Amino acid sequence: MAAARNEFTSTPQAADSVAFTEMYRLHLGSVRAYASTSVAAADIDDVVSEVFALAWQRREDVPLDWARGWLVGVTRNVIRTRRRSARRAASYIDRFDEHRPTPAAGPDDAQLATERFDTLEAAMRTLRPADQEILMLAGPYEMSNGDIAAALDTSENNVGVRLHRARQRLRSAFDGVAASGGEVA
Repeated sequence: MAAARNEFTSTPQAADSVAFTEMYRLHLGSVRAYASTSVAAADIDDVVSEVFALAWQRREDVPLDWARGWLVGVTRNVIRTRRRSARRAASYIDRFDEHRPTPAAGPDDAQLATERFDTLEAAMRTLRPADQEILMLAGPYEMSNGDIAAALDTSENNVGVRLHRARQRLRSAFDGVAASGGEVA
């Protein structure tokens, strides 16, 4: 998004800033309107912020003659990415729930197993999404470090380190949740 320099924009960065501000002013309404047709009212500002942050990062790629169309396309992609992320997060929880223990022993054992599972589930929810993801891939999905490395596009060694650290954080979170009687801090 190369803007012409004038006495107010003596540097390329200032020219970019002026041009970006003008693009923002002209097309904010269109981006908000498109976002409002696809996401909840509470999420519109987040989507719009993400769209314009991406536009700023890629300002050299924004076609000046059809910036509005480009921005609406970016908005569409941001919304699709957010939906995929939400589905993945829900899937993690669903997969986790599938492994809820159902012991065949007496009622006390069943109650204890359920309480421990609930504590584990609460502890998992306190972890960062990256930790949750790697633990889910290794746990319920039963993927090897090599398979996880391929899925995350990283090395097997990196997976081993991340998995070890995520397990440590899970143990710590589990102990914290258990000590608080199942309450998440």
